[in-house]
Amino acid sequence: MRLKSSKSLIATAMTISLIALMTNMPAALAHTKLLSSTPAAGSVVDTWPTQISLVFDEELQNIGSEKANFVVVNNSVGDQVSEDDEKLNGNTVTLTLSPNIVKGPALVFYHVVSADGHAVEGEYKFTFGEGEVTAEGVTNTDEGKYPVGIYLASGLFITTGLFFAIYSYRRRNRN
Repeated sequence: MRLKSSKSLIATAMTISLIALMTNMPAALAHTKLLSSTPAAGSVVDTWPTQISLVFDEELQNIGSEKANFVVVNNSVGDQVSEDDEKLNGNTVTLTLSPNIVKGPALVFYHVVSADGHAVEGEYKFTFGEGEVTAEGVTNTDEGKYPVGIYLASGLFITTGLFFAIYSYRRRNRN
């Protein structure tokens, strides 16, 4: 009788320990963020800019001879209108834009490596031409700080699995 109760006690203690570990795990924090850009995100420009610059909250780094930091700009029909001449200066990336006559939203995509060595990607848009209509399906989405729903669903799934395993274990050992 003592053996069954000690197994039960151990299983319960392990379950509680596992749940405590899962709930105390630190969430991953973002590494670097885009502070400002020229042209600014969501802005409307009347004349096509000759260059674009992005300013981040941390210093950026190059990794060896690889091109770790890059920015790509596409016009409203999807043509790339950015050159391949990114210049890195501390926390700022600057590059030249090709001439563009296509009016409408322009999409800026960036991939940079922050000082802590983590790669960060993002995008934003600006509009070329006053009164131009944004293309369908292009929306500004705010990313949540933490995907809480994923953490809750994972925790619920793991907890349910543990309780089912304990129940099955106990039921099998009764006989």
